[in-house]
Amino acid sequence: MQFRWLATCAVLAATQAHAAWVEKAYAVPSRPGVEVTFVLSMEKSITDSNAVKNMVMLLPGGAGAIASPEAGFQEQAPGNLKSLRGFMAEKLGVAVSIGLPSDQPRGLSLEWRETDEHVKDVSAVMDVLTKKFPEARITVLGFSNGCRSASHIGAAMTRQWGPTLQGVVLMSASIDAFRGEWMRALEATKERAKVPVLVVQHKRDSCLPTREIEADAKWHDFIRVEDIKQPRPSDFRRDCGGGSAHQFSGREDWVYQAVVDWIKTGKVTELSN
Repeated sequence: MQFRWLATCAVLAATQAHAAWVEKAYAVPSRPGVEVTFVLSMEKSITDSNAVKNMVMLLPGGAGAIASPEAGFQEQAPGNLKSLRGFMAEKLGVAVSIGLPSDQPRGLSLEWRETDEHVKDVSAVMDVLTKKFPEARITVLGFSNGCRSASHIGAAMTRQWGPTLQGVVLMSASIDAFRGEWMRALEATKERAKVPVLVVQHKRDSCLPTREIEADAKWHDFIRVEDIKQPRPSDFRRDCGGGSAHQFSGREDWVYQAVVDWIKTGKVTELSN
């Protein structure tokens, strides 16, 4: 299966701080009459795809749309911070952001994220990339609504990916991401080892409150993020946007590095206030 190149990122226009990775957008056939878009972000110095040992698959929140390569450098406003996918590419080698399939142009509903079609779309992308990077282990990372996708797809692909599936990361998750059948599918069996799960949640998240997932998250590796500069969580005002605790605003690089450390070592980094 071949993928189609859609665009290149404006590398020369990027600031020096963001010059460590490059991006291109592609589309790949996934189901009859359907193709799915994705952005491939790579650490700039990579010349041998066989040398790549880590590949992070990113499943975005909201309706599932992803920023174009041209916008990717600025997508974590304010503060001109690196994008999550740029950070992961720079630190680990390769990140792939899964976008929308052509038959869902208005975005993914929560119900769609639980379908076999969603698994087929993501699998089509990863079939291509696992051939391109044959030595890379896969970490499935979901953010917000994308956590439901990450748990579902991680569980569905345990048999196909086998030991190549290194872990599942849930950032700013809802309780729906901890569905029993998905979590059980990631447990160890006689045939394979457990697929570890990392949960990263802000104590002051007023979009998807930590208290709603804590009882389930405690059974996994769990990073609780605190930042007294953020307002206390509210029961009356839902805040999921830029600058909010839901987005780890003001702690982005700190949180992203903790995820990188877990992927590399399997150890949880304690984040002080």
